[in-house]
Amino acid sequence: MNHVLFEIESNLEIWELIDMNFDFIFIHKFNPHEIIEWWKTDLKINLENELQDVEVRNMVFDIRTSLKKLQEILKLESNQLTIYQFDKPISNTLIIENLPQSNLESILKENGLKHRIDINFEVVQISSFDIQFIERIKEHKLFKLKITNWNNRFGDKPNA
Repeated sequence: MNHVLFEIESNLEIWELIDMNFDFIFIHKFNPHEIIEWWKTDLKINLENELQDVEVRNMVFDIRTSLKKLQEILKLESNQLTIYQFDKPISNTLIIENLPQSNLESILKENGLKHRIDINFEVVQISSFDIQFIERIKEHKLFKLKITNWNNRFGDKPNA
């Protein structure tokens, strides 16, 4: 994969970089409440079962959604997000943590992965199999300077 790494002010900036050609979004290990504390909620387990008024913490789950919902999720300003953009729906049986690291990228590519966006607080790494996608980001009016500033300070050493 090709990578680009830079700082962002807000997750909402990411929206401008999303490839609108691919509507199949997968967010891996989403944590809707990043503060480790108890909070009250209702949990819908399945169509027949719901736990009402329970206290939970450390909830982490995968989300399979669309571009429209991704925009709503970005507004939550979560500190850490891993967003995968696919050209088709992700299979029910594809579990990223069960994939061998040595073949991870190739298996995800076979399953339709186009881009991955890793947000870690104010740092974002965008990875793509499409070098033109990465080059467009590098030339983007807003992000071009951020990328240049990042490379001047830290060098271009993205996490693979």
